[in-house]
Amino acid sequence: MPGLKELRARKRLSLQAVGYLAKLDPATVSRVERGLVEPSPRTVVSLARALGVSVGRMREVLAESLEEAVTGEPRP
Repeated sequence: MPGLKELRARKRLSLQAVGYLAKLDPATVSRVERGLVEPSPRTVVSLARALGVSVGRMREVLAESLEEAVTGEPRP
């Protein structure tokens, strides 16, 4: 399952574009993408809408990003 960075890349969107669409600072998107911060429920919803996925799917994507940040490897 792809993390947030991979999902964003598949949609061919830059950090700036996702930030704009989600009404978030691109630096915030980057920190969430790298698993450095845990996003609020509002941020999860904003990112899901910006990337055209369900909130449930976004939670899975964010869990993957966090897993990669902690272990340095994607989940199998």
